Amino acid sequence: MSVSLSVAVMAHPKRRHFVAELTAALDVEAPVVWDERNDRWDTGRRSLLAHDPQASHHLVVQDDAVVCRDLAAAAARAAEAAGERPVALYTGRVRPYRARVAQAIEGARAAGATWLEMEGPWWGVALVIPTAHIPDLVAWGDGRPDVPNYDKRIARWYGHQGIACWYSIPSLVDHRSVAENPSLVPGRTGDRHAHCFIGHGSSGLDVEWSTWAFRAAQEERDLRRQVREARRDQKIQARRLRLEARAARAARPRVVSADAGAGNTG
Repeated sequence: MSVSLSVAVMAHPKRRHFVAELTAALDVEAPVVWDERNDRWDTGRRSLLAHDPQASHHLVVQDDAVVCRDLAAAAARAAEAAGERPVALYTGRVRPYRARVAQAIEGARAAGATWLEMEGPWWGVALVIPTAHIPDLVAWGDGRPDVPNYDKRIARWYGHQGIACWYSIPSLVDHRSVAENPSLVPGRTGDRHAHCFIGHGSSGLDVEWSTWAFRAAQEERDLRRQVREARRDQKIQARRLRLEARAARAARPRVVSADAGAGNTG
């Protein structure tokens, strides 16, 4: 398929000092979408909606990313191979599913795959999303304030669509170390790094993308968790529809006949 790609940077004012370096490292000009109210989803949704209306795919890069050379051009090539799927250019070494992901990465590399197929995307450091998906994805995410994480809302929407994510091998981006880049999410500590980062000085255009993916094994406890989440999502959606229907009924104008309430005059 033919891919045209737009790019946006998702940024928080506390990481302003990283943004100039990041935008200079990108191979295209990209608008910076700033956090306005310390809200991950709000910033993420506006970053998604910042896509070029003519683009087939949109890349959102977070402010603490360390990127390879030629990232946008490489992301466009990767999207051509992945088709109408979300693409994660970062596969994390820590949560969620640390052991499962490490085992799957090992299997993919042994098989010679440049893709790992798994539910998600679980890490939002650099995501490529088909622009045709963005309106419905954002609308669904807007109705899920109970899920604070931007990337998890995206993952949950794709789960409902039955569309898996393709994770690039190698990762084309990495996280900065925690020493210079502590997480803005309370309770998250320790370094967060990618599996198989290609390297800051290497070009993503050197990767020859396969058109098939190594599928990660599904553990029973993960399936149980996904079933629970799907049921919860269905209940929340049904409750929202009932509330919307009730509000619509309440907003209907009441029709009162001309002689309503009039007393007998005879």
